[in-house]
Amino acid sequence: MRNAFRWHRTIAMLIGLVATMNIGVAASAENAAITLNDLSAVLGELRNGGLVIYFRHGATNQTGSSDETADLTKCETQRNLSAEGREQVTQIGKAFQSLKIPVGSVTTSPFCRCKDTAQLAFGRFTVSDDLYFAIGTGAGETIRFAESLRRMLSTAPAEATNTVVVSHTANLREATGIWPKREGVAYVFRPLPGGKFEVIAMVPPEDWEKLAHLKSSGKSR
Repeated sequence: MRNAFRWHRTIAMLIGLVATMNIGVAASAENAAITLNDLSAVLGELRNGGLVIYFRHGATNQTGSSDETADLTKCETQRNLSAEGREQVTQIGKAFQSLKIPVGSVTTSPFCRCKDTAQLAFGRFTVSDDLYFAIGTGAGETIRFAESLRRMLSTAPAEATNTVVVSHTANLREATGIWPKREGVAYVFRPLPGGKFEVIAMVPPEDWEKLAHLKSSGKSR
């Protein structure tokens, strides 16, 4: 049974790597961070809409409840946003408004830390079970989650808006090969024809507020 499970996990990882090669994404977060644009370089395109922004949920409490014991109907059984995380994502939402970045659909994992991230930052969300935390799931579910996320990243948003997706580390890794290490980090994707997409920027959580401040003070280029 263990060998079969490992074999299925290997297949899932290979599928993710193939998808990564098809879209030209670096296979590691470190390489992606070196080669990707920063927020200021893609701000104009974000203001025009047409992009998909993938957030890892905001900073969480690292003690207390674990995902192994989580009941999705009860936030108190889950690892939740810390006070710092709640402030972090609230400031991200304010920066989006200040920077005039239009947001259309906001889709999240069913975990409370993702739903709270979306609510505090953007004031709304729709839950997708396909964004369920992909660590510890069966091989079939892992493959399905990766395929679903790739569809989200390749789907053009409504006109003049950007799509926001809020989920977890493993989901993005399985779908694209990118491991979003920091809580609150965002990766910006451009949908392409034929069900493809490309990653164009990596945005640390503090950069939204920093750029908004620079713009408001007239110090940005």
